[in-house]
Amino acid sequence: MSMKLWIFSAFLAVAALLVPGRAQGLEKLKPSVGIVQVAGNMGLVSVGLGWNYGNHSQWETAMLYGYIPKEEGKKRYATFTLKQTYIPWSWPVGRNVTFEPITCGMYVNTILSRDFWIREPSKYPTRYYGFSTKMRFNIFVGESISYKDGTFFWEFGAADIYVVSKATNRYLKFWDIFGLSFGVKLRLD
Repeated sequence: MSMKLWIFSAFLAVAALLVPGRAQGLEKLKPSVGIVQVAGNMGLVSVGLGWNYGNHSQWETAMLYGYIPKEEGKKRYATFTLKQTYIPWSWPVGRNVTFEPITCGMYVNTILSRDFWIREPSKYPTRYYGFSTKMRFNIFVGESISYKDGTFFWEFGAADIYVVSKATNRYLKFWDIFGLSFGVKLRLD
């Protein structure tokens, strides 16, 4: 099954859970949050669904579909991201307002195109590149503030290739390996 078909099937399955009248056992699989994120090494804009869980909903797993616009004659691309976030604590700061002073996590992102590859094509010598152009692993830290059913968040993170590049390229500045993203989450339950 192709990656595009697999991702489409996964989103279709999640959408089916939103239809009323499903078996009660499936309610736990219903997404608890909708997400819109700008930047963050997963596309200019990404949208998706997430699930909060844990004793105090301190864990969040999300699937996001992103968009990379056409730039300098190149193609437009779609991305898929699987993201895990940990929110260690939350402070009430006013009526219906909470502040999460630290969030952290990781995600894996892929570009949905045959222009990129997981393993080097045979046209390159073995281990010529040593990395995939199709898949990136990322880590991040951030903060968020919530009001009623909405949350605004920001994240500061780096992709695996940027960290490795910094270690092997003395001309790359330290701050060049990091990216900043912003987003909004809306509770669905």
